[in-house]
Amino acid sequence: MRAAATLATPLTLLSAGVSGGYSLAGLLGPGSNDSFARYAASRSVALLLTVLIAIDFRSRTAIAFLGIAMTVVQAFDGVIGALAHDPSKTYGPFAFAVLKALAVAWLLRDQESDPTNQ
Repeated sequence: MRAAATLATPLTLLSAGVSGGYSLAGLLGPGSNDSFARYAASRSVALLLTVLIAIDFRSRTAIAFLGIAMTVVQAFDGVIGALAHDPSKTYGPFAFAVLKALAVAWLLRDQESDPTNQ
């Protein structure tokens, strides 16, 4: 596995895992009867499972697309943190979104230079 995939894969997994973990924690906590919490958890867990499947298949293309999706999720999390005036929920997600975007861009550029690698 090339360096770009070695960086993008764990970042994508970490991002999906954190998203899934927080949504499940919200679902199991006081929001257990909230249908919005249920929808958020179902989508977050689905993304996490999809990332795990992409890793199992060693699909760089799938990791790239899922990395893009998780970059957008992290960016939206940063916006939500900014609207809540919570610096820890703003800067962390934005920084992670930038790091993930750079890793995915590197993965896509690396994949473009070697089209035999899927």
